[in-house]
Amino acid sequence: MHGSPDRSRLWIRVFAAPILLAAATITGLLAALLWGEAGQYVAWVTVGAPVLVVVWTLLRPSLDKVRLPNRGRHGRARAD
Repeated sequence: MHGSPDRSRLWIRVFAAPILLAAATITGLLAALLWGEAGQYVAWVTVGAPVLVVVWTLLRPSLDKVRLPNRGRHGRARAD
């Protein structure tokens, strides 16, 4: 057997979030088509989730700079 047990679960760490976002988006699109007025609200939340993830990902580096000014180059605390 090749690799360690941690390596065999690497695909879960890499692909879990995109798979969940895709499933939520598909559920939202189907809800909007099939569930009438209640489906509209489900669709807004589930189809909006990937948009919120992208915005959070884009804003995260700038928010980290504001909240963590004493961090070093690699995210470790500096020994001043």
